[in-house]
Amino acid sequence: MKSRFIALAVLIAAIISCSPVYEKPVEASQVGFAVSLFKNVNAAEPKSDNVVVSPYSAAVTLSMLAEGAEGQTREEFDKVLGGVLYKAEDLGGNDTVIVKSANSLWLDDNFSPRNRYVNLLSKDFDAFLDVENFASPVAKEAINNWCSEHTDGKITGIIDRLDPSTVMVLVNALYFNAPWEVEFDPDATSDQTFNGTAVESKVKMMRSEGYYMYAENNGFQIIQLPYKGLKYAMYVVLPPQGADINKLISKMDASAYQSAMDMISQQKVRLFMPRFKVETSMILNKPLQNMGIKTAFMSAADFSGIAEMGPLVLDLVKQKCYIDVSEKGTEAAAVTSAQIRLTSARPVAKVPVMRVDRPFVFVIADGEAKKILFAGKIVNL
Repeated sequence: MKSRFIALAVLIAAIISCSPVYEKPVEASQVGFAVSLFKNVNAAEPKSDNVVVSPYSAAVTLSMLAEGAEGQTREEFDKVLGGVLYKAEDLGGNDTVIVKSANSLWLDDNFSPRNRYVNLLSKDFDAFLDVENFASPVAKEAINNWCSEHTDGKITGIIDRLDPSTVMVLVNALYFNAPWEVEFDPDATSDQTFNGTAVESKVKMMRSEGYYMYAENNGFQIIQLPYKGLKYAMYVVLPPQGADINKLISKMDASAYQSAMDMISQQKVRLFMPRFKVETSMILNKPLQNMGIKTAFMSAADFSGIAEMGPLVLDLVKQKCYIDVSEKGTEAAAVTSAQIRLTSARPVAKVPVMRVDRPFVFVIADGEAKKILFAGKIVNL
């Protein structure tokens, strides 16, 4: 009898030891998350709409959420973020190039989070903390004023209303303002046609000829436009004439992105580039769910790392973006908020011409194209 008991104990121990144990993914390139978010947001928006997203701002907000998630909920955050947590960091701004990110945690005065969670956000994310009565319009105004302050007034509000069940709001604000390393000559700018998917329009087309990092392949053209100091640059990708830009974006992945970046080399280019200013506002719930963050939006969500009160569920993830591209440089801003609520080939030897007069994709990233601050699709101007 005793031997049978020992055998049973050994069998149970073996079964337990063989059960899957969660291991956080090995940290992957941040490019993977950025490309996936851009692709999924574009798929969720009307095909004829311009799209601008900030993968970096979204990732910071999701990282703050992930730190309060447990179990399956945390596993999904880790998988989508590629094992990377985007914490407070110096993005390398200076007197000429402004790049800054700020975080905040807003709590309803009837909600009591765990001290360790609040302390973690303060320590690792440098998050500003405020407690407000969410039933009062003052709370919405305070959050929106904070957004305006940290985006130089470019995004004046992210919260339209606070649901009575909302107990916590996480916000990241990202602001970018940088001159080109070589500015466009305003006298060379002229009125020209931009052939959009919906309409043809007259735009202010900037012109420059000089040496750029550039590549052509299978009808695609890609060019790097560096900002002052060379830490950051805009990368413009122009698909072949007549190509379906949405179909091309749907096939994007980190490998294809990196392959494109690896092709560019310095050569003389004649560039025509439109001035443009775009503002976007979008709900990220569906794109994030399609990427794999599902449980957080369901009653099965486990945010027990945030508070004992609960259960808590992720209600709304929203992002607003702004970008203004001119002869002098680029100004861009993004705000991402998350609301938590209670619930039960080589080119030919000639000067290439790149005329950006049709739908195109752009990315604002560091000089090595690894850290993607903004990504967008411009189809109509």
